[in-house]
Amino acid sequence: MGLRATRASARGAALALAGSLLAGCVSHWGAAASPGDGLDVDALLRGHRELFGDLLESADEHRIKIEVALVVDGPNGRTLARGGFDRGPEYFYPASAVKTCAVIAASQLLAELDAATDADVGLDTPLRFEPLFPGEDAEEHDPSHRANGLITAGHELRKVMLVSDNAAYNRLYELAGPEFIAASMAAAGLDRARIVHRLGEFHSAEEQLMTPRVVLRPPGGDPITIEERRWSTEGNGGTSGLVLGVAHTSGDAVVDGPMSFERKNFMALRDLLDMNVMLLDPDVHVPGRADGSRIDLPEGDRARIAEAMAGTPGASDDPAYDRAAYPDDYSKFLLPGLVRVDPERGWIVRDKVGRAYGFSVTNGQIVDPTTGATLYVAATIYTNANGVVGDGVYEYGRADRFFADLGEVLGREVFGSLDRGQAPSVSARRRGRQAAR
Repeated sequence: MGLRATRASARGAALALAGSLLAGCVSHWGAAASPGDGLDVDALLRGHRELFGDLLESADEHRIKIEVALVVDGPNGRTLARGGFDRGPEYFYPASAVKTCAVIAASQLLAELDAATDADVGLDTPLRFEPLFPGEDAEEHDPSHRANGLITAGHELRKVMLVSDNAAYNRLYELAGPEFIAASMAAAGLDRARIVHRLGEFHSAEEQLMTPRVVLRPPGGDPITIEERRWSTEGNGGTSGLVLGVAHTSGDAVVDGPMSFERKNFMALRDLLDMNVMLLDPDVHVPGRADGSRIDLPEGDRARIAEAMAGTPGASDDPAYDRAAYPDDYSKFLLPGLVRVDPERGWIVRDKVGRAYGFSVTNGQIVDPTTGATLYVAATIYTNANGVVGDGVYEYGRADRFFADLGEVLGREVFGSLDRGQAPSVSARRRGRQAAR
């Protein structure tokens, strides 16, 4: 079955979502806020030099970029009050943060098939992936799926969101296909998104744009086959900073000269944040986007995605994960800082993080359950002191501290301590930690 997504088809086949998933209109940004207000992120960082001073001195080198957006009441409904910080070249490698694109597109593709056939097709439809490259075997069983042991898009998206499973993302990428993913993002006004390869599997750029034959087996219906697909697309031309490092690895060797990211995945940071808003708060107007820009999903799929994003590995029954190996903040870079603000508030963090080639990325929604206040945060930082790309020697510990401190500073600035007592200031808590060492 040939499948070609267009803006109209990507929307037309999806079912309308009955209302917003997330309640809680917000009318404060520190104090009072209006849609025109925004957080001065530069001033916020410089006001906490004890936390960010070393990074601010070399912000261009670290390619630090931050986008924040608070959901506020506007004259025509809920909208966003934005703030940002942008240093260095535009390009950053988004790593696993773009897995959300494949999750969205897979849901939309299944909705199209459901609408186009008499079969009952959806996230729980069993899938079989036929071999594409030499040495591969057909795949249709998943022992981690305790419900039935079969591969389904619904189970794969849970693995993607809970522990950022590469194999699960690759299956969703192959199910939807890069061309359909591009059309899905374009339908939401995210035209610059380039999701053009698998993760953790190394093939040529051309092979990455090939996807295997996929057979869907809806219960009580005939199998539905998506044939092999091939696509071609341009690279990241026109984006600054596509070559990186003083050397890079090629196989087991280190080669002098920078690595090119011209044929790698890319999505601008604001696009990542706005995608999350359209996914999780579909009734919120996104400033700067054309009227009608939205992510349409079948009723129920959006809730399942949001639930998986908010979950923690240790609390999941299917799939099940070892809490010791996968702590609650395993895929939530901002959570440690929020816990410093108030460990008892029950922060809801729907996040998709990424980390590779020295880049660390977070793209999340933070909800204060005591007030319903909702903040979206996307941020990235590059930590690669030796300049060798691909050697696995990166200062990810410094990136972890950056995200935790950012989560704490934003948590105090935006959500405050409410009426839960006098939590010490960020600087006081840092001095206390230093003294304890």
